[in-house]
Amino acid sequence: MVDGIPLPGMKPGPDSVGAMVLPSCGGRVAAQACGFVDLGVCKVADIVKKKPLWCQDCRKLEVTISFSADHGGLIELVHTQMYAPSKLIAACDFWTLRYTCLLEDGNLVVCEESLIAGQSAYEMPTLPSFVRAEMFASGFMIRPSEEGGSMVTVVDDMKFKASAAVDGLRPLYDTSTLLAWRMTSKVLSYLRAYSKDKEETGFVSSPISTLPGLSHRLVRCFNDAVNCLSDDGWVPLSNDGLNNSVTVHIKPSPCCSGLGVNDVAAPREGIICAKAFLVLQKLSPAILMGFLRERGVAWADLDLDSGLEFPSSESFQDSLPKKKFSSVKVFQPSSEKNEAYEIVRLQKQQSAKSDVSDMEKFMLQFTSSMEDNTISAYSQILFAPIDASVTDDSPLLPSGFRVMNLDADPKSRVPSQTLDLASSLGNQPRMQSHVAYETGCALTIAFQCMFKAENRNAMTLKAHQNVQNLVDLLQKAPITLQPQPAVLISSSQFGSEVVLLVQQLVDCYRVHFGQELLPCTGGTSESLFEAFWSLQHAVVCCAWKPLPEFIFANHSALAMLECSLFALKEMSLERMFNDVCRKTDNSQLPPFLHEEGYAHLPAGVCLSSIGHPVSFERAVGWKVLTVDPNVQTAAFMFCHWAFVNGHK
Repeated sequence: MVDGIPLPGMKPGPDSVGAMVLPSCGGRVAAQACGFVDLGVCKVADIVKKKPLWCQDCRKLEVTISFSADHGGLIELVHTQMYAPSKLIAACDFWTLRYTCLLEDGNLVVCEESLIAGQSAYEMPTLPSFVRAEMFASGFMIRPSEEGGSMVTVVDDMKFKASAAVDGLRPLYDTSTLLAWRMTSKVLSYLRAYSKDKEETGFVSSPISTLPGLSHRLVRCFNDAVNCLSDDGWVPLSNDGLNNSVTVHIKPSPCCSGLGVNDVAAPREGIICAKAFLVLQKLSPAILMGFLRERGVAWADLDLDSGLEFPSSESFQDSLPKKKFSSVKVFQPSSEKNEAYEIVRLQKQQSAKSDVSDMEKFMLQFTSSMEDNTISAYSQILFAPIDASVTDDSPLLPSGFRVMNLDADPKSRVPSQTLDLASSLGNQPRMQSHVAYETGCALTIAFQCMFKAENRNAMTLKAHQNVQNLVDLLQKAPITLQPQPAVLISSSQFGSEVVLLVQQLVDCYRVHFGQELLPCTGGTSESLFEAFWSLQHAVVCCAWKPLPEFIFANHSALAMLECSLFALKEMSLERMFNDVCRKTDNSQLPPFLHEEGYAHLPAGVCLSSIGHPVSFERAVGWKVLTVDPNVQTAAFMFCHWAFVNGHK
């Protein structure tokens, strides 16, 4: 696979990632990546073999047997365990042989493949909560460069068994695209960050002390809480008399880790984890994530004295706890375009017994947007208490939400396409499929807190009640959070020029991107207009006459901009772009109108007509050909937009 025919859709040369479609292989997924890193061959080999270091989904990798082979080679028997992203999906493990060898041409190869029947593979007992997955020929080809550094080629070829408890959920890596983004490209990102750290500081700091390293710990600790595996010390508590939609586990501190299940009452201190899983049909994951980003951090504190209450009679939109929170600082690392970090200050209600030092708490908030619209892709928002005393080896207690895409109707799935994913490794935004409708989502909730002997029972009950109240609250989301139906949905309420403009806009999108902007319509101008007006993503059309002027927008765009069609012309184009883009002269035509005819815009923040900040995960722009050749027209689409914290 390394030396064979390049994968379709991949750019030639370095810095490329490809997802391979294997429709006839019964669930196999494969991906390939290639990139240059400023590290020596041996150092690269040492890092790539430590998968838990760079792959957040890898729970554990253990070399059970190793022995030397000919020509200085090394053969290892490896047991790898992968986390389950949700308890609705089983975790998986591999038993593989890994071979490391320095070839005669100076290249170093690390290749790995599952043991097959007759090679003791199926004599290995399957652990509880795990299913056995299969790895085909995979690994790394590391070529030294004459100028220093190495050219690294990564190949992953795997097969995961479906074992979901809910229809519509798929295994950990359902498609080759997911495999490429969650595993294959991650190792190159880590190698480059490691090399950059060494270049800037002259030495390599602890990989878990940097901000990306801190997020790596955060995600892995959250995965521990989601899985709650017994060999990590987690013990389930009885739910007698309580609603079974919420489960509670405790993890005694290390000094009490030898206690058995019958000694649950004995631990003097430890961790409580309350978690729940629910399926929300007919709710877009993007809409739910927007709501969680806006309000989720206010639910972060499970302390008994925090005043964190959710009365059942409370209305959904007024469901914030009585606690102030504000952003202190936002970090946006360049290595991962779909991830963001934020330090948030929580301010508690003051009481006569409260110490001033206890009045506020700082949270590290980590948000990752959905990497793909593929089924089983997920977004997450995690938060953990943090202060200056947090050390490299101190435990983090992340809580949060994981929103997984759900396929409610398997017949509606679009076959995976072979993608060029190279741009994520550089500075260019990557292309994603523009799906304007989604079928539902599966939500994982997990909250953790510390307990002591004197308050364990009270903390357990409080954690259970708080998460149960959250479940009750969020079960209303499919009805309450759905976008309000458009008031104007008939093309007869607009002139023929507007109807023609919508047709031209849709046709030009198809020409530039090779896919449909709208779901299947009835073929009439009326049905086309109605589909455009009710599109979930915000689409606004701008014409240069010669100065830019907004001429039309769909219902979602008007809601995002908080204005009417009559006030749309008063909007400024500068509000449609982030701070970097605002430095440009927007009175001039965008370059893409003269060149390719379309452009991909990275995630950013724009402002509504009344100054409210609105975040969007991605945006695209394309040229629209109209009947007037003297007027240049462009359309912009903002996907998965949401008002930023503290605003509607």
